[in-house]
Amino acid sequence: MSQQEASGSSKFSFATATNVAFLERMYAAYKQDPNSVDVTWQQFFAGYDFAAAGDPLVGGTSVPSGGGATPAEDHDTAKVEAFINAYRRLGHLSAHLNPLASAPGIAADMLPAAHGLQTVSPVRLFHPANLPERAMTFPDINALLSSTYCGRIGADFREVNDIATVTWLQDQMESCRNKPTLSVQEKKQILHKLAQAEGFEQFLGRRYIGTKRFSLEGLDTLIPLLDLVAADGVKLGVEEICLGMAHRGRLNVLVNFLGKSYELMLNQFEGTEYNPYDIDGDVKYHMGFASEVGTMNGDRVRLYLSPNPSHLEVVNPVVEGFARARQRLLGDSERRRVLPILMHGDASFVGQGTVAETLNLSQLTGYTTGGTLHIITNNQIGFTTEPTESRSTNYSSDIAKMIRAPVLHVNADDPEAVNWCGRLAMEFRQKFQRDIIIDLIGYRRHGHNEGDEPAFTQPLMYRNIAAHPTVFKSYGDQLVAEGVLTAADVEKEATEFRDVMQAAYDAVHGKKTPQIPAPIIPASLQKSLPYKKASREDVARPVETGVAAAQLRDIVQKVTQVPTGFTPHPKLARLLENRQKMVEGKGAVDWGLGELLALSTLALEGHHVRFTGQDAQRGTFTSRHAVYTDFQTNQRYEPLNHLSAKQGAVNVINSPLSEQGCLGFEFGYSVADPEGFVAWEAQFGDFANGAQIVIDQFLSASEAKWKQTCSLVLLLPHGHEGQGPEHSSARPERFLQLCGNLNIQVVIPSTPAQHYHALRRQLHREFRKPLVVMTPKSLLRDPLCVSPLADFESSRFQEVLDDATAGKDKVERVVFCSGKIYYDLIKARTEQKEYTGVPIIRLEQLYPFPYGQMEALLGSYPHLSEIIWAQEEPQNMGGWNFVRGRLLEVLRSNQKLSYSGRKNSGTPAEGSAKAHELEQKRIIQDALARASGLVLKASATGK
Repeated sequence: MSQQEASGSSKFSFATATNVAFLERMYAAYKQDPNSVDVTWQQFFAGYDFAAAGDPLVGGTSVPSGGGATPAEDHDTAKVEAFINAYRRLGHLSAHLNPLASAPGIAADMLPAAHGLQTVSPVRLFHPANLPERAMTFPDINALLSSTYCGRIGADFREVNDIATVTWLQDQMESCRNKPTLSVQEKKQILHKLAQAEGFEQFLGRRYIGTKRFSLEGLDTLIPLLDLVAADGVKLGVEEICLGMAHRGRLNVLVNFLGKSYELMLNQFEGTEYNPYDIDGDVKYHMGFASEVGTMNGDRVRLYLSPNPSHLEVVNPVVEGFARARQRLLGDSERRRVLPILMHGDASFVGQGTVAETLNLSQLTGYTTGGTLHIITNNQIGFTTEPTESRSTNYSSDIAKMIRAPVLHVNADDPEAVNWCGRLAMEFRQKFQRDIIIDLIGYRRHGHNEGDEPAFTQPLMYRNIAAHPTVFKSYGDQLVAEGVLTAADVEKEATEFRDVMQAAYDAVHGKKTPQIPAPIIPASLQKSLPYKKASREDVARPVETGVAAAQLRDIVQKVTQVPTGFTPHPKLARLLENRQKMVEGKGAVDWGLGELLALSTLALEGHHVRFTGQDAQRGTFTSRHAVYTDFQTNQRYEPLNHLSAKQGAVNVINSPLSEQGCLGFEFGYSVADPEGFVAWEAQFGDFANGAQIVIDQFLSASEAKWKQTCSLVLLLPHGHEGQGPEHSSARPERFLQLCGNLNIQVVIPSTPAQHYHALRRQLHREFRKPLVVMTPKSLLRDPLCVSPLADFESSRFQEVLDDATAGKDKVERVVFCSGKIYYDLIKARTEQKEYTGVPIIRLEQLYPFPYGQMEALLGSYPHLSEIIWAQEEPQNMGGWNFVRGRLLEVLRSNQKLSYSGRKNSGTPAEGSAKAHELEQKRIIQDALARASGLVLKASATGK
């Protein structure tokens, strides 16, 4: 990547304030309506008006003794103000950001001549509206601006639309010209961390030649940057930092920032830790870590690095969710004690949609973490792909303009500039509670990994890199030249660290007494990072989840009341009346109320409840109504937070129209809060497709890979009702394919009480497992889909629901099914007398498969000869391929298993409602006819 590409000035042109006519038109528009011009022009013209008023404290030209300024002087003043504004907005395009290229020089359209200022008097004093010095000559103004905005920091912040924020950033940078003075001790600390960063990589490169480590070399200043951020953060109130990053430089960050021991890291390079009898673990550059470390100032700070798969940016929302939960657990209501830091690659930051989804969450009430510090580890290449091939923007950071986050582009070969960016970013985050980006522009000394040859595709760049000194060398030379250190002092830093690494290596190889400390999780983080491996016996053990009917009625009484003066929608008022009737007598509780009872009872037990999803408050199908809206004032009322003074908080949150970012956030939240109930609902079940990476890499695999568990609940509306291919199936087959080694739970409850117990069971077990629930759509209003109050009071979740209670000794065939099709089957059985007596058994939990319950149930049918599995999904979808082998395991040799359902298909459902109706009827008739011993002429072949 050339310097032009790094600075973003290659093929893009920008408007500048070069002609007076343009300025006059802008000024006239401003005078007529200030909001008709950009906020930066508003600021400029406000300053100009002050100047024109002749107030020497705030601006204006030097006024002749005879009266006001001349028209020419007014024009010069306007041009100077425009010149200042242009530098603040576009100066970053002329900054020296690329360490592999020479300084680009000031762009032609930024020179004084381009602004009509080439002839201005060099001694005349101007009084700009908001520069640090109130009276300056134009040469001094020019020098201040070029030094501040065109050095080795490119400040890209004028997209911010808040004047106070813009002014604060300008004041911070211009007051020191982006080159604050560092103490001798600060300079030595930077060099010390650079010695660690470089020495670690070089030692590994020598000892483990060709082994993948995804070296940090070329961006070594990341380590002193994190060191500074932690130290300054603690001074500004930070107690805990939650980090997310991909593999580039991860090992270096683990040992030189998070404090993972060198011995433990080298032990992992030796490959001595593995389990030959199980499929578990992950590569060392994906692993997470938790610790408490000392800062350079002697303070302490807790650190947590989330594990991350190779999907580079998918960890972003996971870290945000984790940080949000930690803020709640620590009582950090101001969100200043827990800081999220996300480190990105340049190609992935602009290229992967998860970044935009996560940025969008940053200022939403239900998701904000009080601002995130983003660090783009910009090595100016994506594997072998050039920036011009991978993005349509000047900078990889430009995606952050969607939230108007300020960006500090900085040359990674200038450690002091990087240090200042870290300090400025931390102060900004703590003050304004918003995201800020540091674009750390360096290079990648080796290929994508240490076995890769980068010169195949970037020969010129890598010829340049081979001759380029390391930042430890260049900064060491700088400190020697400044008289801060001697050459011997610099060499000592490098030598002492090599000795540390060699001692660790010797310990691992038994040349000394091995001292490989296990990582110690800080006490404050232990609650968020527990791990207990569940056995098959644990999973199969029944869990009592019933609640007394009197308490349930009390809950319904409270959640159906509204405050005095609150006017519910007329239809909502009727619904609340109906809910009160649902718990009268034996009760007939529908799905929506049953779910609210689960959330309410968990809250009354002291658990925090977080329930999110698209339209979660009302429910996609107008069934939940967990939050009420006043019909007259639009004010919201949350009835589930008015149950008891000692209850846990219940947050039902409407999410943005995003799946991957939102599900990742809830996963991270659930990991951090194992005692909380955390659920994410898809608007329709197949919308979970948009979060498949989170499902594959985190939800189903995190325990096996990282010993990381959670109790996150996925609610996925599912059922074939003639709505077409997209809104019929939640793709249960995909979740079932992911099931293994007791990693997740997949249920398809058929009654409100079953749903209630499945949700409550999540927090009443001694272990944590994700739960995937296929929830209904049409059944939400089906009068048959209700449960008596007794089923909520004394029952528990039943993995299998039997049907026949008498006459089992006469039964030869039964129908097995899951989900909505059960109701279609019983309706047909009721309407057609020839099917009377056919048992219809519901498999409510598909995984972990309930072998014990199935064997007991089948054993209660002594003459059973055949099971018919009925499903409405195509044969290659739904539960059939998953349950077939497991059912055969529990059947006797003389018992037969057959299938009734749709044939194999590449799409989940028909597009025609009429076609759906006919096929659904055929499936129901086929299943019941088989179970009755009848033969239908038309049956699906399943081929």
